[in-house]
Parts: sequence; structure tokens; C-alpha cells
Amino acid sequence: MRTDLNLLRVLLAIHDCGNVTAAAKRLGMSQPAASAALSRLRHSLGDPLFVRSGTAMEPTPRARSIVERTREVIATIDQEILPSPTFDPAQSRETFTFCLSEIGEVVFLPALFDRLRSAAPHAKIQCLSLGPKDLHDALREGRVDSALGYFPDLDAPNIYQQRLFDHDLVCLIGRHHRITAPQLSMEEFCTLEHLQVRDGSRSQEMYESFLAEQGIERKIVVQMSHYMSMSAIIERSELIAVMPRSVAHIYEKHSAVRMIEPPVEIPPYSLKHHWHARNQKDPRHLWLRKVVVGIFGDGRK
Repeated sequence: MRTDLNLLRVLLAIHDCGNVTAAAKRLGMSQPAASAALSRLRHSLGDPLFVRSGTAMEPTPRARSIVERTREVIATIDQEILPSPTFDPAQSRETFTFCLSEIGEVVFLPALFDRLRSAAPHAKIQCLSLGPKDLHDALREGRVDSALGYFPDLDAPNIYQQRLFDHDLVCLIGRHHRITAPQLSMEEFCTLEHLQVRDGSRSQEMYESFLAEQGIERKIVVQMSHYMSMSAIIERSELIAVMPRSVAHIYEKHSAVRMIEPPVEIPPYSLKHHWHARNQKDPRHLWLRKVVVGIFGDGRK
């Protein structure tokens, strides 16, 4: 037996108000509609539920036996199920999980940590580095909240994305390098020895493809898989390296290195915020996306 929950609201209103007319007024419906609802409920439950006593409607034993339990059920639905869920960052003790590359941790994590620590002081932050297939599955399964950075493989229909800002690449050389100009010539770029970081990122692939298309060859003498020791090597040698400007700027502030422009403009690429459709309407994720775009968004589409 299935019973329309709205009929149970009529049951409670008639019980509390004592007659159909007053119950209809409380529920914002017409008196005939309330009477019809009572008739359907009587048929559904197989009991008259209320009998007339003068001008009032008296509940039957069956109505009395179910009214309080019905009141509890309706209260649960109204208070816990129907209201839109909310998220209070100040009270949250959840873990926000991001997928970031090594460069992404340098670019995003410090400012993200500061903002989340301030707004959600009890929450935790977890960072993962995943390949495209694993990342899509992690987003779909809820093991990762957001992927921040350059992830062109995240192009499935159920993955949402929002552009944050553009990244471009520059060269990094020692502060006391013999070249003092603000930009390298093509001859210098090709004859100087290079330090190359192959971290497996798609931005690295994009950069390598661009050089190949331009027919530009470098003299790579050091190849690494991480950026951590790059500045320590660059500052004590004549080597040059190509890396994202935002990261080079950090190294320039804290090491004896400086940025210098490459001989040709390397196409910039957009860093984006990616999330799964399952989180599109989630209040927690709506808040998180607002935080991310507030920190990193440049206002362009």
C-alpha cells in the first residue's frame, strides 16, 4: 500500500484543528480539496479516521494510534530531508583532497592552505598525483574533490572545468651568468647547455612538442624528474632550464637565479579547476569552488 505523504499532512491538520475547514486553511488548500484528501486517506487506511461530533471532528482509535508517529515522520522529512543541505566551513572536520602535479603544489598549495586554514581551521588537506585514468576514477568515486592545473585528458562529459589563469614558460639561469640581456637569442638557447626536468606532466609534453615543431634542438646535459634541486644546480653553473614563470619567480626570490625570456614565445596554456558532475550541486564543493576561483581566477572565461 502506498500513501501520498501530503495526505498525512491533512491527517495531522484535521487532528490539530478539529475540522476540515480550519485544516484546509492551515495547509493553504481549498475545503473541497482537503475533504477529497481525507476521503483518499480513509480509503487507503481502511478506517474513517475522524467522525463528526457536533461541529468538531473526533479522531478514531486508529487515527489516535498513528498521529504521533506520523508527526515524527513528517518532522523528519521537513527538517532533515527536504531542506537544502548546507556547509559550514568553520565547523567542518572533513578532508579536502586535491590532485596536483609537483609544479601544481608550488603554484596552488601555499595560497590554498592559507585560505582553507583560515576559513576551515579544523579541516585537513590531502594532495595526490595521479595519471589521467586514475584521476578520472578518483573524481568519479569521490576520492578526489578537485584537480587543479593542466589536465587536458580530463575531457569526459561528466567532468566539469573552470579556467583559472594562463601559465607561460621562461628560462632560468644563474644570477651571475655571463649573459645579462633580458632575453636569450636563438643561438644562445641552442648552444648553451640545458637542464631538463621530465616530470611526466602534460605541460612538459606540450613544450617538447612545440620545440620539435619549430625544429629547435637543445644540448641537454642534465635530466631530472623533479624540480626541487633545480635552482641549486642552476645557480652554480652555466646551465639554463625552461619552467613555468610562476615557479621561476619563486626560485628567483629565494635562490641566486634569475628569469630570462626565451628566444621565441612559447604558447601559454590555461590552468583549470576540474571536478566531477556528482559534486556540481554539493554545498561543500560549491564553497570550495568559490574559494579556488577567489584565489586564482583572473576573471577571464
